[in-house]
This record gives sequence, structure tokens and C-alpha cells, in this order.
Amino acid sequence: MRTNKTRKLTAKTIASLPKVSDPTGRGHGRRFYDGTLRGFGCEKFPTGRVVFFLEYTLAGKQRRASIGDYGSLTPTTARRKAERILANIQDGNDPLIEKAKRRSMPTYGQYVEHYMADVERRKKDARHDRLYLKHTADGWGNKRAGWNNKRLDAITRTDVLRIRTSIVERVLAGRSDEQAGHTTANRWLASVRSCLQTAVSEGLIENNPATAIKPYRERPPRDRTLTQDELGRVLAAIDKEPDPHVRVAFLLLIETGARRSEVLRARWEDFDFEGGTWRIPSPKAGHPQVIPLPKAAAVMLRTAPRIGPYVVPGRDPNRPRVDLKKPWERIRKAAEVPDVHVHDVRRTFGLAVARRAGLHVASRLLRHADVRVTEKVYAPLGLDELRKAAEAQSATVVELRGKTDAR
Repeated sequence: MRTNKTRKLTAKTIASLPKVSDPTGRGHGRRFYDGTLRGFGCEKFPTGRVVFFLEYTLAGKQRRASIGDYGSLTPTTARRKAERILANIQDGNDPLIEKAKRRSMPTYGQYVEHYMADVERRKKDARHDRLYLKHTADGWGNKRAGWNNKRLDAITRTDVLRIRTSIVERVLAGRSDEQAGHTTANRWLASVRSCLQTAVSEGLIENNPATAIKPYRERPPRDRTLTQDELGRVLAAIDKEPDPHVRVAFLLLIETGARRSEVLRARWEDFDFEGGTWRIPSPKAGHPQVIPLPKAAAVMLRTAPRIGPYVVPGRDPNRPRVDLKKPWERIRKAAEVPDVHVHDVRRTFGLAVARRAGLHVASRLLRHADVRVTEKVYAPLGLDELRKAAEAQSATVVELRGKTDAR
């Protein structure tokens, strides 16, 4: 039933509304309309509950949008919400459709499961993505900041910045290394940005709140390489290593420039000694690759002991060795190179090849998808190499000029 619209809905007028009965027993209430804002009103139920609403017409259809309960909202607040809804309606937006969208909008936790199922099909190794996104759901130790139950379209730039700050603080608490915190935060930001951008492409959200956030500045990539003298000492220390499989592992690293994980997972069946090749079934690139096997490395492998399918077996001969940390500590201590990491051996290989055969050959042997990675991280040619190349080109120019003058 509709009352006349002469009174403005206030706390006083709502308190004076008559009691409502429901003879049908269906829980129906009675609607009362505001006298100043068309379509705005409240519905009073037999229980005494009062709910604000707004009736409107859109595309020729009568609609009613619930605004909220009296008590949770004051009449003034409810009227302001009704005015905002009317403004949106004038722009062609239907609040009931928007409400349905919000109800169907997945939470961050729900969407991550959908997203990760696709990532794990596409990526060779999606462990870091899952780890970063799971920690985001948990708030990286701050549950109040966690996104697990947060609607996907409710995530804001502030939420992203808050989580990023939590990551840096958490890493600092454990390692006292701000750069390590920045690196972890940047890797996390890349994962979250990719996740939310996929939600944009799927039409779930309009904007990615992580897009405009710039990553932290990180320290330059490590560029340590071994000098000829240092490499000689390392080789001497390897020769004294009692474990023959460890010797094979380090000599393969030095002679082929392979990654540590590739050496540890290498099987005997991957090597073709006659053809001089090593087939790496599942390298970092995600697809099989074949690299040349130097003759000295082939001879070393032919004479190495075989006690299982892996070239560098673990305690169980049928499984590969997990890491080379302890033997590397022994070797670099004996070689007096305490600051050299195992990966510096690969960098040394890349630089040596670049000097002898050029950057593109080094990139091919290191199996980088982009030669710029080789140039920046593995083979940053120094001033001497650049000077030598410039002098060689200058000598060519001088020679050509001399021939021109002689004419």
C-alpha cells in the first residue's frame, strides 16, 4: 500500500509509522514513500524491521533496488545513496545488474585456484607463482591484510602497496637485507600483476590495480668471474676431490657452461659420445636442447663410474644428487676463492666464449632466449675488449684512407 508523499522520511516520521500486520502470513510489509525524492521510500514489516528502497524505471521496466536497513543506515544516508543510484541510472547503469555482478564476482582465493590451474598447464615450473599468490591470500603473515575472502573487484592499489610493504618488512626481519626484500617484493609484484591482468582479459575486472606500481630498484646483477689463475686453482682442488661423481659434476659445469640443475639431473642416456652431444631433456627453457660435448668431457665421462641412471647419483643410486653445496665449500676453500659461487663458473664460461667467438656464439652455448641476457649478465665485455675492437676497426679505416690517398 502506498501512502501520500507529503512527508520527508526522517527518524521521527519512521518512528511514527503505523504497525503493520500480515494477514496472509507471507512476511509482506507495507511501503511508505518519501515526499521529496521520487521513488525513494521504506518498507516496514510486521516484525518492525524497516528497509529503505528506491523504485525506478529503466528501459521501460519498473525496478526496485534495496538500499539497506534502517538502523544500519540513517534516513539521510539512505537518501544520499538513493541519489547516487539515480545518478548512475541516468548514465545507463542498472544497480540490480551491478549487484548481481558483485554477487557472482569470485573472491581472490577462488580466482587464484582457477588461474593457477591454467598457469600450471602452461609453465614448466609454477611453484613460485603458487607460493607468492598463496602468501598474498594469507597477507604475508598479516591476516587482516590478506586477500583470500576479498572480492576480486574490491582489490585496490592501496591493498597491493600494503602487501608489498609487508613482504619487505618480513624479509628484513629474517635476513636484515633490504635488497633481498626488494627482490622478493618485485618477484611477487610480477606474479600478482600477471594474475590480475588475466582477470582483466577475462572481463571480470575493468582495471589492474598492480599495473601502475613501479618495482623497487634492485642491485646490479652479479658479474663475478674467475681469473685464469683462480680457475687453475679450482681445477686443482677438483682433482683432489675424493668423490668421483662430484669431480664429474664440477668438470661438466666448467667445460660446458651448463646449469647446476642440468648437471645434477643428467642421465647417461642423454649423452652421445660418438656424436659428441649432450641432450638436455628439460632445461630452463622448458623444451629439449642439444649442446656440443667437448672431447675432454666425453673422455672424462667414459671413464667415470656408473652406479645408476644418473651421472651424479644421490645416496639412492636411482635418484640424482640434490645439491653440491658441501663439496663446493671444500673446493673453493682449497682454491682460496671464498667469494666465488657455483653459478660464477657458468658466467666465466660465457665470458670466455664471448671473447673467443663473439656474443652470439656465447648466447647460443648458454642457451639464452635473448642475447641481451648474455650481454648483461654473463658476458659483459670490459673496456679492454671494447678498445681492441675499436682499434681494429680504426686500423681498417686508416688502411682504406691510405689506399684512397695513393690514388
